[in-house]
Amino acid sequence: MTRPPRATILEACEPAGWGARVAVSSIERSGEAADVALVRLAQHGDAAAFDRLAAARIDRSYRLAVAILRSEPDARDAVQEAFVAAWRQLPKLRDPAAFDAWLERIVVNACRMALRHRKVVRVREIDVSDPPEPRAGAREVPGPDDETASVDLVRRALGRLDADKRAILVLHHVEERPIAEIAAALAIPAGTVKWRLHAARAALQ
Repeated sequence: MTRPPRATILEACEPAGWGARVAVSSIERSGEAADVALVRLAQHGDAAAFDRLAAARIDRSYRLAVAILRSEPDARDAVQEAFVAAWRQLPKLRDPAAFDAWLERIVVNACRMALRHRKVVRVREIDVSDPPEPRAGAREVPGPDDETASVDLVRRALGRLDADKRAILVLHHVEERPIAEIAAALAIPAGTVKWRLHAARAALQ
């Protein structure tokens, strides 16, 4: 089965101009060792350490939330709630090295809660007017709109998936996370991740 193109899925879920400010931290190391050190500092109340952890992860968390909720305002609210919850619950995290999977689980749970409490049905206006008839003998010439149409098709395909399948698709194909990490983030067996990923891919065909 053909893998859906990562760039197209990324563009379909990409936040529009939403960035994060990087906080200053006293830790100069980079990589996993620095992250573990930052988590431990944050667990003891160091807000600057948590700001740095959040700044490095806020864009991908937002992209994940957009894919699940299909609404940028709702995604912003869910991510904000998720990061507030993460700050409050951080002292309970037993393994600082598992911070990423733990945070993603909180983001997904915040999105699930948003879906449960969503009461307003958003209706999108659709142009139902008939398209103009092509001229006899005219040839269809591919243009810049082809890529836009491809992204729109992916958005629609994502819309047919449930929240968990959208999350898995984005985590695997956009964030390039391995099956084991996705399973840890969603607290489900690796076999379930594989099955949902297969179903999500099939929806994009």
